[in-house]
Amino acid sequence: MSNQSNEFGEHEEGKIPGVLNLCAVTDGEVMKIEDVPDELFSQKMIGDGFAVMPSSQEVFAPVSGRLIEVADTKHAYYIETHEGIKILIHIGIDTLLLNGEGFESFVERKMLVEKGQKLASFDRQLLIDRGFQPVIPVIILEHDSVLSLEVHPIKEAKANESIALTVHLK
Repeated sequence: MSNQSNEFGEHEEGKIPGVLNLCAVTDGEVMKIEDVPDELFSQKMIGDGFAVMPSSQEVFAPVSGRLIEVADTKHAYYIETHEGIKILIHIGIDTLLLNGEGFESFVERKMLVEKGQKLASFDRQLLIDRGFQPVIPVIILEHDSVLSLEVHPIKEAKANESIALTVHLK
């Protein structure tokens, strides 16, 4: 990706220092993206990141930024950070096929969201009963400023508290 201006202003090469920590988006087990039971995610075809096998039915923003996309079916959310890094939160595997059934969204496209803000809720049991995996991949889309990702697997992560991923930046 090129360094372009975004909705927050101009992004300059080398201006992003340090790290970006992403918290667990829901309570549950934080796992490596390679362990997601779907090749699109496990083979990192969209990007790298982590996933949470939820024990909760609420999903929160792992970072602050602007919602650049909210799926009409309420199962996927794209947040762009102030640094221009785009993050996908995808609730469940193949849940697009539910056409929004079992999902409730609390945000809209173009909204500014704060880290820890509630994005959505979903009916975990409905997903399971319909044969869908409830796992929630959180993907960092490719960006020039990302050096590496460090996943922190946690058996009993707490939403908004447990750091699930550290993104090392240029």
